[in-house]
Parts: sequence; structure tokens; C-alpha cells
Amino acid sequence: MIMPGDDNIISTGGQIDAMCMALIDAAYDKNGQVRYIVSNSLFEVGKKQPKMVLSSAQYYLNKHSKLQQGHRVVILNTMERIVRESIAQIKAPLAVDLIKLASEEMTNSKEVVPEWQTAASNLLVALGCNYCNEVMAEMDKKFQPGTLPHFFVVQTMANLASANVFGMVPFLKAILGTMLPMLGMAKHDNMRWVLSTALGRFSEAVLDYVANIDKAPDPSVRKDSYSTEIFSAYDVLFNVWLRSSEPKLRLAIVDAVGQMTHLMTSERLEEQLAKLVPGILALYRRHTVQFHITEGLCNVLTASVAGQSTILEPHLEILLNALHPQVCIPPDYSNPMTVKNHNELLRCFAVLSESFCDKVITYLLQKLETANDKVRIGTLSILKHLINSQDSLMEGKKELIVTGMKIILPEIGRASCRERV
Repeated sequence: MIMPGDDNIISTGGQIDAMCMALIDAAYDKNGQVRYIVSNSLFEVGKKQPKMVLSSAQYYLNKHSKLQQGHRVVILNTMERIVRESIAQIKAPLAVDLIKLASEEMTNSKEVVPEWQTAASNLLVALGCNYCNEVMAEMDKKFQPGTLPHFFVVQTMANLASANVFGMVPFLKAILGTMLPMLGMAKHDNMRWVLSTALGRFSEAVLDYVANIDKAPDPSVRKDSYSTEIFSAYDVLFNVWLRSSEPKLRLAIVDAVGQMTHLMTSERLEEQLAKLVPGILALYRRHTVQFHITEGLCNVLTASVAGQSTILEPHLEILLNALHPQVCIPPDYSNPMTVKNHNELLRCFAVLSESFCDKVITYLLQKLETANDKVRIGTLSILKHLINSQDSLMEGKKELIVTGMKIILPEIGRASCRERV
């Protein structure tokens, strides 16, 4: 067993040091319950003595290069928990050592080994919440022009963009410059998936940064600073990769494209809508789980109506005719994804009403005139959502809606009487 006092271990000088090393050594016990207890015990010690536990774990992993993969995963996961709990107590020298360790663990195998590499990546993201520059300096070594990076290098940068927006956005211009040529090199679905996911996360990070510009370290950052690179990436994702037969890749692309449209210029977005709207709507026929398609579409709609723009007007009818029948299908409340999709469909109508309130209301009132109960119930649920979510827009429309409702009230009354009889 490694004993405290070895180089690179930040010792407390007490008995807890030896106990910590014994716990690390026993962290992959054959008994699952024992593993759980040992991991939690290490975490509890780590909350009080993070530097000692983390440096001991780092030393142990470096010393035991042939350690079982499962043992490494348990240690890395525990290290991540300690870092998230105690990041403020971790000084830069130790952080840099841990970043190097996690980076090596993550990329040691060229093959994708999800459990091991995810644990190492999560440790890097946790460290990047306070030491983003140091993590990115390490990632930059493994993200070089002309060579496809390791899957988890891209995944780590994507997750870090979500975890530390202010830290990551300053790197995005350089990252995109390196990433764009890689898109043409990526031939396998898993690499295309992670690159698409990263582009979506990067776009979302820019939006968050700009939305909180008053708190941001660089108030000069603007969405249009990234529009050229994002449009180039969009062109590949939507016009080439979306043809894939892999459902997970298509959904990742729709999600990413939804975020990316917010960074396009209004002129570029308007040009693309003629392909973009029918292209996304066509995916409904190819997927049974439709929430991610609706979510991506809703992002496109939100970008399109920004500033009450009317660039969607030529596509409004096709959108209403595609979305309305879906709302009229009652969600399966035992299936959370159908409920989420139903709510996202309602949000699409709310977004469209921001620029086309009169046309949306007119469309819905016409649908109320049908004799189909499911259509009427679906239409009423949309109207209810609009009244509740778009109060200022709907204020002047309530009388019109009430007038439209009067058309069906007598029929509802007659149906109710027949039921009583």
C-alpha cells in the first residue's frame, strides 16, 4: 500500500492520511454495498480535507497504471464529487495536476470507453468551473487543426460551455475556427453526434453570455461576432449530416440547429427558412419520440420572430397545419416525453403569436367550427395557453375569442342535454 508522505501527496500529518489511502485502495470491493460505503466515506473525508484526498487519489492513479478500469472509475467519480463540493479550497498547482491526470485518463484509450472517459471528463468539467483557462490549455493540446480529436475532448468542451459560460465564450472563436475544417473529416455518426452537440452548446453559451452581458467580463461580445462560423457549420449539419439514417444523430442536429439559428443574421435565416421549416417538419414522420424535434423547431421559430420580425409569414400556414393536429392528440400522461412534447407544441403557438397574433387567432377560431371533439378540445387548449402566457398580446383579442366561443356553446349545451336524457 502507498503510504502518506509520498511525493505529491498533500499530507495532514495525522492518522486520517493512512485511512484515506486505505479507502482508496478498497474502493473497488467485490461487494457493491461496500463500494458505495467506501466511496461515500472518501467523499465525507474529502469535504473536510479535499487537498489531501484529491492529491492521494491522484498519486494512487498515477502509481497504478494497470489498475482495473472499474476501480479507476470509482476513484474519478469520487474525486469529481469532492471537487464540486470544495472547489474554492483547491489551489492552482493542485488543480493543474488534477487536470493533467483527468486529461490522461480520458484520452488514454483511443477507443470510446464511456464509463471511464465520462468520469474523467466530468472531473475536468468540475475543475473547469473555477479553472477554465487551465482546462482549456490542456484541451487545446488535444484539439489541433487537421486531426479529428478524441470524442471526449469535444464532449468535455461542450459540457464546460454549459457549466461555465463566462469562462468558455472567450475561447469559442478559436474553437470554431479549428472545428469547422474537422466537420468535413468526420465520417462516423458518433463523431458527428458529438460535434453537433458541441455546436449547439456553444451557441447556447453565446446566447447566455449576451443575455447576461451586464455581468459578463467582456461587454463587447455580440451574437453577430459568431454568425459567419455558425452559418458555415449549419450548412454542413443541415444539408449533409441530417440525411443520416441514425435517429440519435438527426435529433442532435435538430437541437443544435435550433440553437444556431439564434446566431445567424436575419437575412441568412430568412434565406434558409424555405428549406429549414419543411426539413424539420418532415422529421416528425421518421421519429416516434418527437419532443426533441418540436424543441428544435420552437428555437427556430423563436429566432425567426425576434424583434417581431415577420420573416416566417410565407411559412405560417404550413406550420399551423403541421402543429395543430399534434396538439389535438391527447398526451399520454404515463409517458413524460409525450407530455413534454405537448407543452412544447403549445409554446410554438405562443411564439408564433408574437408576430402573427391575429392570424393565429383567426386560424384557431376557424378550427373551433369543426364538429370533431378532439379538434375542438385541442384548439381550446391552445387558446387557453395563449391567454395565460401572452397576456399583453391577447388583451385586445379576448372579445374576439369570446365571440368565436359562442358558436360552439349552443352545441355543447345540446350535447350535455342529450347525455342527461
